[in-house]
Amino acid sequence: MSCEDEGAAAPLIRASAAVLWLVLAYVLAGCAWSPAAPYAGQAPTLETLYVVASGWHTEIGLPAHAMTGPLTALQSAAPEAQYFVFGWGQRNYYMAQHPGLGDLVEAAMPSSAVMLVIPLNLPPSEFFVGSSVFPVRASRQGLDRLSRFLWDYLEKDPQLVPRQVGDGPYSGSTFYASTGTYSIGNTCNTWTAEALRTSGLPVNASGVVFAQQVVAQVQALLKGQPRPGAIR
Repeated sequence: MSCEDEGAAAPLIRASAAVLWLVLAYVLAGCAWSPAAPYAGQAPTLETLYVVASGWHTEIGLPAHAMTGPLTALQSAAPEAQYFVFGWGQRNYYMAQHPGLGDLVEAAMPSSAVMLVIPLNLPPSEFFVGSSVFPVRASRQGLDRLSRFLWDYLEKDPQLVPRQVGDGPYSGSTFYASTGTYSIGNTCNTWTAEALRTSGLPVNASGVVFAQQVVAQVQALLKGQPRPGAIR
């Protein structure tokens, strides 16, 4: 190619080179590293519920903010409470200040039940000194089901107001008439296990009679759960 030909071709060569650089820049930009977008799905929201074991008896507790549905009506009697603990048991034995042999014999037979509702301003672990208190993590949906379970065990009047039947043993606590039948095969501990199972936890209520049967399952469950507030 002559110098004249090279001079005439120079603009075309420069234009072609510019196009080539634009194409190359576009390709490189497409291959450039960029941070991946975070996972858009929602992990289950976990809340803490409490299992309280006091000798032969077990109860279940919820933070006030975790109560949902009609169960929140109980908060009107104790609007400052931060926690509510629920227990279920044979009516006469549970409500007796000093249960005797007759109450114990009656508790072994199928009979009516009550639910004890205890509002607390302290975490259950600080209030029930001397008892074993286990914090257990459950899903938000599980606690919704648990709230419904607890509400369904409260006997209501025609206006759907839970029926109070007496003051409880703790300040501000109340006994409510309850649905369900208490028996030697359906004790307070059976009820607690059913409540935990309803909340979605892998707890078996079948054959549960004694508190230790609930505690053993909860302890096994906790071995696979992070502590509240811990990062996995």
